[in-house]
This record gives sequence, structure tokens and C-alpha cells, in this order.
Amino acid sequence: MYLFFKRLPLLLTVVTFLASCRKGELPEEHYFGKVNVKLLNLPNTPKIMMYFDGKQLDTIDVRGEGSLFVLPAGKQGKLSAYDAGKQQLLADTLITVAANGLQRFKFAYSAELGLKGFVGAGGGGSVPVDSFDIQIFNNLSASFYPLEKYDLAFIYADPDSGELLDYPLVVKGWTRKSLTAVLRMRAVNTNGNTYTFAAKLLDPATGQVVLQPDGSEFFILTGAELAGKSNITTIFDDSNGSILTNEINL
Repeated sequence: MYLFFKRLPLLLTVVTFLASCRKGELPEEHYFGKVNVKLLNLPNTPKIMMYFDGKQLDTIDVRGEGSLFVLPAGKQGKLSAYDAGKQQLLADTLITVAANGLQRFKFAYSAELGLKGFVGAGGGGSVPVDSFDIQIFNNLSASFYPLEKYDLAFIYADPDSGELLDYPLVVKGWTRKSLTAVLRMRAVNTNGNTYTFAAKLLDPATGQVVLQPDGSEFFILTGAELAGKSNITTIFDDSNGSILTNEINL
């Protein structure tokens, strides 16, 4: 009997723990979540080392589905990408690891294209066949386009009539060397005819169109063949200040 009373406090502690952790209700720290990161195969991309919350994980791969990391659930921290050779931070993003969940990321880095950052997963069957996903990277030179931020507006040619119309989407505060969020846009209309998009820069202070040196108000953003696809389009200017685009399919 003495032994029973001696062990009673321990027994009560165990019972209390079990009562608070019924099946399916274990403390969140006992769960894990998965983070998948794939490196885009861009020109001269070096080895990229990933960190989470300041702790080194591993390099990421351009092959297959990329690299998978298992992390404690419920933890919020920065997912960071470093140039593995130079130990230089390239970009980071704040995430919360979801219990038993899977978060997918793609990372793009090309010094030649002036592109670095996390990009939307996109691609595959996630984009409807009548739409396309696009992220737009601002690589405009300060010599021709000195404002740190512009608004980015879109126009399109009606597939049936050819009439140029404003598209109901404006990216506000588009900063130099930044990548927009994933934008989903229509690729074809109900008749199966293809939309063609162009874009124009707006002065955030006045709302006026920013003209290119040759007087052009807009630049062609997309062509055909984008339905059901996802891409990154880099916006840059040539030696005359004319705005050009470079597309990378995801």
C-alpha cells in the first residue's frame, strides 16, 4: 500500500497527459511537416544551400521533384537560400510548417538574367487549360526608368474583334529587382481564340503612363502557346531604353 501511494503522483501525471493528448491530439511539436524546394535550371546557377530558421539543411537539386526537407510542425521561421560557394544570402521567405502538410517552392537564381527569388510552384495540371500563370521580374535599368517603384497595368487584344482593352489587373508598387506574386490570366476565350497581352508602366504618384524613349506606351508581354502553363517573365530594357521581355517556362 505504501508503494502505491508513493507512485500515485507519477500515475496522476501520466493520466493527465494522456487525457490531454487523446488520439489525434498530440502536442504539435510531435508532428512534422514537409517542405519541397526545386532549383530552376537557369544559366550558370551555382549550388544553392537551404537554411531554415538559421539552421543549415542541404543543397537543392534541379532534377526531378527537387529536395525534400522534414521540419518540426507549428514552427515559423525563414526559409533561406544561399550561394553555397560564396556563403551569400540570395533570398528568404517566412513560412510556417504545417503539421503533416507539404509546401512546395521553386527557387530561381541567374546573375545573367538578374533574377533571384522564390517563385510559385505553378505548372503541370495546376493551371486551367484556358488560363496561364505568370510572375514578372523587374530588371529595368535606373538610367532609363529612375523611379524605385512603378505600377504595372495590362491591356489585351480581344481575340474576336482585335480591339485593345484594359485588363482588370494592376500590380501596385512594382519595385526594381522584385518578383510579383503569381498572376493568373486568361489565355483563351470561350470560342477558343487566344488573348494577346501587353503591359504598361504607370507613375504611382500621377497614374500617368510612363513612355519609353521612342514614345511607346506599352510592350508585348505574352504571345500564344501559354494556355495551361506557368512562367516567369523578366522585364528589361536595351541600350536605347526600349522595354523587352524574356520568358522562362516553369
